[in-house]
Amino acid sequence: MLEQIFLKVMDMSRSASIIIMIVFLVRILLKRFPKFISYMLWSVVLFRLLCPVTLESAISPIPNLEPVFYEYMPEKDTVPSEGILGESAVANTGSKAENVPENGQISPLQIPPVEFAPDENINTTEVSPQELFILFGKYVWISGIGIMLLYCVISTVKIRNKVSVSIPLRENIYMTDENISPFVMGLFHPRIYLPEGLGEKEQEYIILHEKFHIRRMDYIVKPVAFAALSIHWFNPFVWLAFILFSKDMEMSCDEAVIKRMGENIRADYSASLLALSTRHRILRGIPVDFGEGDTKSRIKNLAAFRKTKKGVLAVLMAGVVLLIVCLASTRKTGISEAHAFKTENTWLSDTDNLIDEITSAEGSALPAQLTVSPDITEYYHTHVGNPSNFYFIDENNVLWGSGENNYGQLGQGTQDYEFYNDEVKIAEHVIDVDYSQKGFIIFLTEDHKLYGVGNAGCGALQQYDTFDFTRYVNAEHYYISEPYLLMENVTYARCGRDDVACLTEDGAVWIWGTIWNQGNYLSNNVYFIEKPKKVLENAVLVTGGWFHHAALLRDGTVWTWGYNGAGNCGVADLAVVSEPTMVAEETVMVWTDLALDNYPEPDAKNIASAWTGNLKYHTEYDNIAEFGGIYPKLLDNTVIRKADGSYWVCGENVGESV
Repeated sequence: MLEQIFLKVMDMSRSASIIIMIVFLVRILLKRFPKFISYMLWSVVLFRLLCPVTLESAISPIPNLEPVFYEYMPEKDTVPSEGILGESAVANTGSKAENVPENGQISPLQIPPVEFAPDENINTTEVSPQELFILFGKYVWISGIGIMLLYCVISTVKIRNKVSVSIPLRENIYMTDENISPFVMGLFHPRIYLPEGLGEKEQEYIILHEKFHIRRMDYIVKPVAFAALSIHWFNPFVWLAFILFSKDMEMSCDEAVIKRMGENIRADYSASLLALSTRHRILRGIPVDFGEGDTKSRIKNLAAFRKTKKGVLAVLMAGVVLLIVCLASTRKTGISEAHAFKTENTWLSDTDNLIDEITSAEGSALPAQLTVSPDITEYYHTHVGNPSNFYFIDENNVLWGSGENNYGQLGQGTQDYEFYNDEVKIAEHVIDVDYSQKGFIIFLTEDHKLYGVGNAGCGALQQYDTFDFTRYVNAEHYYISEPYLLMENVTYARCGRDDVACLTEDGAVWIWGTIWNQGNYLSNNVYFIEKPKKVLENAVLVTGGWFHHAALLRDGTVWTWGYNGAGNCGVADLAVVSEPTMVAEETVMVWTDLALDNYPEPDAKNIASAWTGNLKYHTEYDNIAEFGGIYPKLLDNTVIRKADGSYWVCGENVGESV
């Protein structure tokens, strides 16, 4: 859980840095105007530093940035490794190598399989620099917070000891003989502390200044700002913001005193500030008080201060409020309606020649009206998994599992942290199984009932009515350890990372679970479906990958949805594709689950071969020991086979158009 919080804080800090620089520039433009306007601007910085929820607005100038280390998904059941495309990614299981059966209209391509073996000298468990950073960085970060809080406690205790013998003057004003500058202290009952020896006029000015702090509730704002600084202590922009925020706080109170008592006291008030700075020690950095510092800047500001006309002030205030609203959110991005696989586009501009080398053009005249009707049983999985978990269906249709059981994913009615090298029996009469590397499986029985077992924290097992972050990141406490009936009348189903997509006997596509989470693990930017939702009709196939899904309809159209950070859904806009969107026509097959075995840097020929359906991950191993540390690597693509026999691909590492 600490890793997710650490990554979320880094995302928040990065976005807040942009806000800080904007406020810094606007503050320079507002230099000749009252400081309370600049002080107002820091409120949006404080909001962005502390609020984990990402708000979206069409008028925001702040881009919707990809999360820090987007591909990093800390999993207990995976070995960190460098992904095929230069990113850390773990593949979901794919389907068997298959050809579209002839239906009188389509001539399937016959391509010999490409055989290769991993290099024995490759260290498959090498940890990438970014994973090392996260592994150790989270502890450095939390240690820094501890140091900041310790400093806060120690400094607070020291100053309380100094004022413990102060003498009440009146109301909440106290006199102390300590050689310190005036300040306000206290969260619930703020008190004003003054040093002895102040003149009558000096005392009047200073008390009024401190009362303005109390009236504006600065005694609450500053500790909150210090808390934000403690959380983001590693960000130099936040330190700059805290310093400038504190200056604007003090200067705005100075200006309020001048406005209340008249500009004719400007010289006397400045002299009082100068005298205090020379006679008394200034408190610095104490988060629960308002020790008056930076006397030189404050006196210069008082010398330059002039009243602003009401009309100008109203315009400035309106502009600042609008800017705060804009900066409080990120720019909203919509979902493009563009179709990615139109033949006039050059999606394969960098790999056309490689595809041509391993495919042959056996196209035929397109039918007047395409009807796709594959034998769905040819695409059932019987062996799926990785070194963490392995599942297979034997010749008697018995489903067996081995490996970890930290989510109860072995279906034995128990959850534990043992590693099961020997297979355990999960269910009988099983014809298809799929495995999500988030720790749950789904399997289909002969009577077309779909069951699930394992990690229930993401909602893929239909246990919850609403998305809950606590369940999501602490899934080992929210699990289903015995097969649970998810749906009936199912002919085919596939896992995503946190969701399930299935095809029912009537040709409908149903989805549920955490469809997407944007990688922002502490935000509510989540699309969660608690129970099966019908999203398409007249379908003949659904696919599932680590990032997205696709469905093939009887009319030859392909529809995709899910994460689209690499254009892998075939939609030009890289935002998440929230609902199934049509991206191709005249199609007879679609894959979103292509993968290679443990190849840190596969050559282009192997990738191109996978694109043509020959090198998909469907293990032929008989037990978990045969994996030998091999983790399949996902190709973050969508691949289609057109009715004319050609293959088209979009996603990571594909041409210049993606």
